[in-house]
Amino acid sequence: PWLTWAAAVWAAARSENLLHKADTPQVNALQDRVVDWLAPLWGMETGHLVPGGTIANLTALWTARDGAGATTIVTSEAASVSVKKISRVLGMPLILIDSDPDERINLDALIDFARRDPAGMSRVVVVLTAGTQNTGAIDPLREAMKGLGNLGLAPAWWHVDASWAGPLAMSSRYRGLLKGVENADSVTVSTHKLMFQPTESALVLFRDAGRSDAVLEFAGPDNTTQIGLLGSRSDRSLAIALLLLAYGQDGVASWVEVGVGNMMTVAEALHTRDDVEVFNSPNSGVLLWRPLLKNTDDVLERLGGKIAGLGLADGRHWVRQVGSNPIMDVDELIERIFAVLDDPEVEPAPDPTRTAEM
Repeated sequence: PWLTWAAAVWAAARSENLLHKADTPQVNALQDRVVDWLAPLWGMETGHLVPGGTIANLTALWTARDGAGATTIVTSEAASVSVKKISRVLGMPLILIDSDPDERINLDALIDFARRDPAGMSRVVVVLTAGTQNTGAIDPLREAMKGLGNLGLAPAWWHVDASWAGPLAMSSRYRGLLKGVENADSVTVSTHKLMFQPTESALVLFRDAGRSDAVLEFAGPDNTTQIGLLGSRSDRSLAIALLLLAYGQDGVASWVEVGVGNMMTVAEALHTRDDVEVFNSPNSGVLLWRPLLKNTDDVLERLGGKIAGLGLADGRHWVRQVGSNPIMDVDELIERIFAVLDDPEVEPAPDPTRTAEM
């Protein structure tokens, strides 16, 4: 929305540094207000804005290490690469749990891991993913937390990386996909994705303010406190505040629903063709499909980077499309896809005799 870009330009022109609270009391207060508005959507109490999901995840896992005694990170093999980076930065060993073909963490494998070292779970932070980068898959959040809890195998800390699918919580239609997120100790949400903010905008949220502040709160240079990893930083809250004030939660939720619905419509259209294999149901707005009679890479090139990107699953290349643009013309998109699939100039697939699995 134009409001967010106008706010970003205004904030850049003002060049206000949130590090110095005495000089920027209004901007700091606005960030606190935005967090107060949004945190309850995921059952959280506090948090702050950071420049992207990687910093948000780093902040959460730092808190898990220093605030809950976690020494090891356990997550799915389909988790964000940021978790691998963070394990090195924090000096925490990383253990990868098998994922199902749809990229959701394999719950049986997670429970088996916990059973092998019950005492060790008190030193583990488990990272669940709500919206994998490749397919948008959402781990069984409630089932994982309840399953380990009922067995007395709960970890020291639960973190949910909801960078992609977190905004589904704004929608009454789709928030059920995130059941259990409210029981996490921390949550990451990238607002520059399905909340339509400029790049480098994310939320790191915590369920217990006292617990997180004990790790993240430091004395500032002007006799005030600062929270989190960053020192000097610009404002990211004005753009979100204007979006919420102008359109409200219901308005933003409607855009999220349109985006997911558009991908559902594309999937339904592709299912009518025998020369296309659809990998997943785009419940969180991410769709993977591939042509069976055409070369996937050539199809991607002809569709163009603004329409589709490369997805990887089962060791093969797929066309990856996301519903992050609610004003897209879905009928025009389908027409474009079909035109490329029917174009005789497109390079054939290496195995043109393969038919779709029905």
